[in-house]
Amino acid sequence: MSADEPRPTEDAPGLDALIDADLVVPIRSSTGATPDHATLDASAFRHGTDDAGERFIAAFTSPGTMAELGPPGSDSIRIPARLLFERADAAQERVVVDPGAPTQVEVAVGVLPFLAAGIDPNRPDALRARRPLGDLPSLEVPEQIPEPFGRELLAAFGELPQVERAWLLRAGTAWTAGIQLRPDALLADFDAVRNRLHAVATEHLGSRRLLAVTDLRAPALRDMYDATAAPFYVRHDEHKSLLSRLLGG
Repeated sequence: MSADEPRPTEDAPGLDALIDADLVVPIRSSTGATPDHATLDASAFRHGTDDAGERFIAAFTSPGTMAELGPPGSDSIRIPARLLFERADAAQERVVVDPGAPTQVEVAVGVLPFLAAGIDPNRPDALRARRPLGDLPSLEVPEQIPEPFGRELLAAFGELPQVERAWLLRAGTAWTAGIQLRPDALLADFDAVRNRLHAVATEHLGSRRLLAVTDLRAPALRDMYDATAAPFYVRHDEHKSLLSRLLGG
């Protein structure tokens, strides 16, 4: 399975259309079994890779599409899309629906909580979305940003021209980076940003899981970050970052 050359068309379903869908997901067995989806988590799902070698959870809109484009001979389960998005969110892994087909849809990690809650992330009231297993993590302004983590993030943003603004906030016991990309940015651009920031987190925080990177393409998500704090990074030299203010610069 590959998403090397996505060819989305007007026939591709919107995110809101996927909320109530059932999806076919290949699993890590080829015995002819059809286990209950309730017994499986994301580790049981087969993954695809894109042209950058990054993994994604693969899902298909029909058994026929999976037979044509999915892994040959793989067992599969049929699962409500919302449950799939919930499990992908828990694993912090993106989902690609119908990878390689004209109807391919990529579901970024940042919108998974909204879809799992049955909320179209583009709705104005998405700020009040509730996850099935509790509230969305509350966002908090950090009292301080550890070094060299903060400095290396700023350096990374400076080398990622597709990033217009970015927020760095606390979310529970971890960090969250909200990313506003240029209007002409592609999904692959967000992947590149996420991968770069996860590398920084792995080096300076000890684990990529301590930094959730969220695509703020949905206005409701962007408003939530913006209402919590000023951006950590703005692509204009005249604007000071939140980090410089915290450090008294």
